Amino acid sequence: MAKSSKTDAKITPERLEEALVVRDRLIIELLVQVLDEKLVIERPVLRERVGNLVDLSSYDAELKETIHAVINKL
Repeated sequence: MAKSSKTDAKITPERLEEALVVRDRLIIELLVQVLDEKLVIERPVLRERVGNLVDLSSYDAELKETIHAVINKL
């Protein structure tokens, strides 16, 4: 089973809307990739893969933490 990264991440209220937009875009990109490869993806795997994309991104640390907190609520 996949583990969710950054389980202690906190939401910064000022960055919440921006984090939600980024999270949604990353999930859409990931789902398109999964559908293209005709794979099945479970929720824990989705959380982990989106979390990995966030870690690799160039967003600032505060936004990354907020995105991780939002992802953990999936």
